[in-house]
Amino acid sequence: MIEGSPEGPPSAPGTRQPRGRKRRAEILQGARKLFAQRGFRGTSLAMLAEEIGITDAGLLYHFPTKSALLLAVLEETDREQETRMAGDLDTADAHYVASWAEFGKVLEDDPVLTALDVLMSAEHLEAGSEFNEYFKGRYETFRNRLVRSFEAGRDAGVFRSDFDPLMEAALMIATLDGLRLQWLLSDGRISMAEAMRYFIRHMEARILA
Repeated sequence: MIEGSPEGPPSAPGTRQPRGRKRRAEILQGARKLFAQRGFRGTSLAMLAEEIGITDAGLLYHFPTKSALLLAVLEETDREQETRMAGDLDTADAHYVASWAEFGKVLEDDPVLTALDVLMSAEHLEAGSEFNEYFKGRYETFRNRLVRSFEAGRDAGVFRSDFDPLMEAALMIATLDGLRLQWLLSDGRISMAEAMRYFIRHMEARILA
């Protein structure tokens, strides 16, 4: 598929040439770092331009608004997490259930992304904003994929028949969210990796056939 052709979505500004794609990637990386440190409201376009080493006009060429830049950062981080977790979500057998224990390690491996997720979701709790809708959709997608995996495992006889896939999915997400916050506020003393492994071991004891 040709970039920007009628067969696909239009290219983002500055992405048709390698230099433009490189600059856009640098902007996203710098913006991820600043948004994670200062939040959306505490970060100005001027701060972003200075962090990245670009003029305000150069930044606006690639991203016409701060909201557009944050949305691009969130979409990029979601693609990264999808790459890391997709196989572990879409297969329902005992091996992949055990691999869910590594979700905490995945989050620890990228502290900037973890801080970004916590801060951005907290800043955009008010209903009706585009970012509130984005986070609601992200939670629903992740929860639904977990539910489908639990249901497939139950139907295949890997899991017991007398458990609630929706409740198990909600508990897993709540555990991940709580661990992210505790990990950040304890400067890493509460280990997401260790706590998630502990949680999954006890979940297996509840639901494995």
